[in-house]
Amino acid sequence: MRTLGFVFLVACGGGPRGGERDKPHDKGDKPEPVTVVEAVSCQRGSVAEILTSSAVVESEASADLVPETSGVVRELRKDEGDRVEKGDVLAILDNVALGTGAARASAEVSRLEQQVEEAKGLLSRGAISVREVEDLEHQLSTARLSSREASSSYGSTRITAPFAGVVAMRDVHVGELATSAKPAFKIVDPEQLRVVASLPERDLGRVALDQPVRLISAYDEEIWTTGTVSRLSPVVDSSSGTFRATVAVSEPGQLRPGQFVSVQIEVDRHEGVLVVPKRALVYQDGVPVVFRVTDPPPEDEEGEGEGEGEGEGEGEGEGEGEGEDGPSWWPFGGRSDEDADDVSGEEPEVQRLVATRTPVTLGLVDDTWAEILDGLSIGDKVITVGHSHLRDGGRIRMAGEPGSASLEDDPADEGDEG
Repeated sequence: MRTLGFVFLVACGGGPRGGERDKPHDKGDKPEPVTVVEAVSCQRGSVAEILTSSAVVESEASADLVPETSGVVRELRKDEGDRVEKGDVLAILDNVALGTGAARASAEVSRLEQQVEEAKGLLSRGAISVREVEDLEHQLSTARLSSREASSSYGSTRITAPFAGVVAMRDVHVGELATSAKPAFKIVDPEQLRVVASLPERDLGRVALDQPVRLISAYDEEIWTTGTVSRLSPVVDSSSGTFRATVAVSEPGQLRPGQFVSVQIEVDRHEGVLVVPKRALVYQDGVPVVFRVTDPPPEDEEGEGEGEGEGEGEGEGEGEGEGEDGPSWWPFGGRSDEDADDVSGEEPEVQRLVATRTPVTLGLVDDTWAEILDGLSIGDKVITVGHSHLRDGGRIRMAGEPGSASLEDDPADEGDEG
């Protein structure tokens, strides 16, 4: 009896309890969350290589106007923003000494002219000699030179425009003493603009004359214009390791002198190549990859790869012994397609898709497109939105399909939609 009792205990209590082999799967194997994504097809297009720098818009014709002589500002005829033509008077200065000197010189010329006329009359009557008349004519010539100099000095009290343009700055006021110590006006020609960009020495051989350039306002990307490389400096600045590239602005009306711009010089372009949106790229350990939209693996192959234990966990609702008869793979939620259609008849069936991680080889890359040299083919769909946290083989659903949440929703919520 004592021996039989021991055998009975071993038979009833020494082994695992019924159903305990499924316990690891009873801890709650949940369906993998579905990530809502957006995708586009690979296509052929063009992509450009861009060199980017920053610079300031300048006018080809710009002048700081400094009074040639000191004087009190008596009148202002032009102000900031006014258009002027060459020779227009911008301001008049008052210098009493210069005015008096010019008047005195003019009076001296008039007096000598009268004396010369009288001397010529006396010479005709033989009252004076020829030498006396020549002396008076010499004095008259000297007086005329002095008068012109005095008039010129007095005229320098007028500040005039050296070329046609726009008054960019006025730094004098009526009643103020204007001197040559500081500019009184600044004139620029807004119709002739340029941008001088400093580029790294390594790009010296890649920049050439007449290359297209895009100029974008540093503070408003909607303000932009185009230009071309018009001049290249023949030397490299050894202190900064850069060279100067001058860009002629094609449409000056979009920009103003002094404005900060981003300079984008197109140094290369590939046409008719395989491209994907740049935002589709993800760098993992320094390697560029994309996530392709693909169909899930066949059910029988996936079941065989998962193993017997996973088959039992996936088919938990069908019974404990399912994995022993053969691997069974059920769609998300632990029921077959037919059962899912019966239970969730309120929502149409959504195509099952997965994200496949695909390393790619890149060519040229610009702000919008990336050239693909290897890894993709025409028509392959790559994910552009929602791929930042995807894994290889992760379940996905296309945005806009029936039952899809918005891209802002938590992707984990999708996993509850069996």
